[in-house]
Amino acid sequence: MWAVEWLAGVPNRMELARRLSPLTYVRPNLPPIITVHGTADNTVPYGQAVRLHQALDKASVANELVTIPDSGHGSYPDGEKLRAQAEVFKFLEKHGVLKASQ
Repeated sequence: MWAVEWLAGVPNRMELARRLSPLTYVRPNLPPIITVHGTADNTVPYGQAVRLHQALDKASVANELVTIPDSGHGSYPDGEKLRAQAEVFKFLEKHGVLKASQ
């Protein structure tokens, strides 16, 4: 768990890391989830997003992982920001959160 490194020196850090991890809360019947994640993220490794995506798939939760190549934690080139935004809107439309563009 990546959060363990953030909590160095905190008593019960393994238990706290488990409680903070989104993986702990994956279960069937969650609302649809979209994740946008850069492959060069040094804050939260990209592999964590992949693990979450796989766990959501296993629980049959509608989800999508939008991968931003060679990008860090929320710092994406303008073209990738626009692509990510378009993917989010498409996801929200697909799941009935937004009405489809006309």
